[in-house]
Amino acid sequence: MTTYRRLGRSGLHLFPIGLGTMQFGWSADEQTSFDIMDAYAAAGGNFLDTADIYSNWTPTTPEGCPRRSWAAG
Repeated sequence: MTTYRRLGRSGLHLFPIGLGTMQFGWSADEQTSFDIMDAYAAAGGNFLDTADIYSNWTPTTPEGCPRRSWAAG
């Protein structure tokens, strides 16, 4: 069972290891990116680093991901 960590007093509980998405849409294509995120979520992950300084495609922007929303399942 995964132990989550509290984020201050926010009430949020985060997976102890965040998934950086810097390579998504750059050296990892869309399908590979979703495969990685799916495996991360299956392991209990819920903390994605999608800083907008990364590549042009991120999984949280509708215009960057027209086929499906990862967060919606």
